[in-house]
Amino acid sequence: MGISTSHLREEAHSIPLRIAKGHFATNHCHVNYYLDMTYTKHRLAEAREAARELVAKLDKSSPIDTILCLDGTEVIGTCLAEELQNAGISITNEHGTIYVVTPEISSGNQTIFRSNTAHLIRNRHVLILAATIATGDLVYDAVHSVKYYGGIPEGICAVFSAGQRIAGIPITSIFTKDILNGFLVAAPADCPLCKAGVKLDALVNSYGISSL
Repeated sequence: MGISTSHLREEAHSIPLRIAKGHFATNHCHVNYYLDMTYTKHRLAEAREAARELVAKLDKSSPIDTILCLDGTEVIGTCLAEELQNAGISITNEHGTIYVVTPEISSGNQTIFRSNTAHLIRNRHVLILAATIATGDLVYDAVHSVKYYGGIPEGICAVFSAGQRIAGIPITSIFTKDILNGFLVAAPADCPLCKAGVKLDALVNSYGISSL
């Protein structure tokens, strides 16, 4: 991909955080770290370990009926559902099991559900799952979409999060920005790297990275 990543490992975590430092543009902001979630999202053993770490940190006092997967986190979400059920989480839906749902993101970046999946949100207790949270815009939209479709947002989970809350809801994450030295997230117009004349290294989104 043209950008080499290194592994950040901490004894407290069973999975590594794969990072590259540079100047990167997302759909919403500029950042100085690219977080490669490829293996965490798509390797079953690593996704299962991520799910276990999240469940260990989660407040399990609230019921969960549906896990809403953003950023291509369906494998983690499936493992998370299994781990939550094994932990005895309360489930209020009529089938007694957790639904794992991916929303549709419209051309206007709206989080929507079609008629065949909207009932998996309506009147359900929903846990929102993301791979990385930088600005939180996508997750913020997801929270309000869940409410619009009649669901109850019960929590937010992420492998990495730069923030602690979105829309008043606490974020449970495996990694935080504290482990990244000088972590930067800025609007493109306010990016200090751009103002210093540092060119972009790559464009990044939930699908991956495109070197420039």
